[in-house]
Amino acid sequence: MARIKASVDVLTDDPEFDLRCSGMFGKSAIPGGSDPKITAEYLEGSVASAIVIIFEWSDYQNFEPHIREGKNVFDVQKGAKSIWTGTFNSSGENEHIYYVNRTGYYCAGALRSVSDSADEFGVGIDWRNPYGELPAADYPKLPFYGLLSLVYLAIGIAWMALSIAHWRDILQVQNYISGVILFLMLEMAFNWGYWENFNIYGYPSNFLLGLVAILNAGRNSISFFMLLIVCMGYGVVKPTLGSTMNRCRALGVAHFIFGVIYAAGTMLINPDTTNPLVFLVIFPLAFTMTAFYIWTLQSITNTLQTLEIRRQNVKALMYKRLYRLLLFSVTVLGIFFLINTFNYTHREDMDWIAKYWQWRWFLLDGWLNVLYLIVFKLTQDDDMDLEINILRASENLGYDQVKYRGPSENTGENERLREGNESAIFDIGDHEEGDEFTKWDDEESTARASGGGSSSSQEPPAQQR
Repeated sequence: MARIKASVDVLTDDPEFDLRCSGMFGKSAIPGGSDPKITAEYLEGSVASAIVIIFEWSDYQNFEPHIREGKNVFDVQKGAKSIWTGTFNSSGENEHIYYVNRTGYYCAGALRSVSDSADEFGVGIDWRNPYGELPAADYPKLPFYGLLSLVYLAIGIAWMALSIAHWRDILQVQNYISGVILFLMLEMAFNWGYWENFNIYGYPSNFLLGLVAILNAGRNSISFFMLLIVCMGYGVVKPTLGSTMNRCRALGVAHFIFGVIYAAGTMLINPDTTNPLVFLVIFPLAFTMTAFYIWTLQSITNTLQTLEIRRQNVKALMYKRLYRLLLFSVTVLGIFFLINTFNYTHREDMDWIAKYWQWRWFLLDGWLNVLYLIVFKLTQDDDMDLEINILRASENLGYDQVKYRGPSENTGENERLREGNESAIFDIGDHEEGDEFTKWDDEESTARASGGGSSSSQEPPAQQR
């Protein structure tokens, strides 16, 4: 059995008046596109005659179906501007092309010509937009993901250049970020490839759909996981998270599973439909995302308290910026949740759908990617700023050692910093005189120096700060 393209609907002999609607872009909206048109075709095997109507939604109130002398007819008012009606049967006209002059929400409907006939008919409606085969409600995703692919490519190039410039001094967490950026570049490219393939052939590719769903879920899960462990201080404030790391991984796996369901659902469920499955694919992901946010905000609050006690001002400043960024993202999530709730309550309001059909995809899919890009980009900038500040702090530490401790101690300490020794990195920022943590660090460093500069790098972890 041949597959029916996504751009084709079939009208049947529904006694309630079978009506199908879809957004359509005018030729001027797609530069270089073909002429947009709606083709109505009387399908082979049909027996009953059918009267067909095609119109733009603004003319919905300008016609009414009636029974006149035993036949169904459409009474069209004089003020109608976009309505076409015609009769299809096996012996006469069996096709009509309706050219779309402007962007709008168009509908096609059909009834039996003879009201009491038991015969059946079928009328195919082919919605042909200027750009290709994609449903109009999904078309904005094509340039959207194309643009995101270029943005993440630019971010990747910039990050690579900075990483090469500071390759001796970057933190372990920043190596993970490099991997995430590469992952993001691939994920956005495959997202764009999925919709481009759909637009060319008129069918969604099951292989690309599965691949994109997995990549999308993996991207979100890995990023939330990394954000969580960084807010816990991993790699910057503390060298390990212990058993807490396993709980973070478990939440990441759950978020990944629900993310695959969500990603596949947003691609398979047409935004023009009133399918309640939309909520079923959103709620599980929203639950794990909420868990991530609550845990992350709690963790960053605890980390900030620790840094303030230690008076590690450089790190505290970076974490305060990250905290404000997280509050911003939570606020945006709350606003869009309210908007989505409002959108769901109007899911069966045809006037609402006809007015906002070009933007409904953004409520399901687009805004989350934009928010993710903003949070990721600003977080990435903070991570690189943190590295640069650590480098400056390490240079100042080296200068102080030359001044107060002598060249041999400075050499050993700088080597310890350059080699990425955890205790050195975690102690950066303790510069307040009279602070008990700083005094303890100075005493420990003096004791290590008196015992030989080379032995400090071989101390067991339990003796290092």
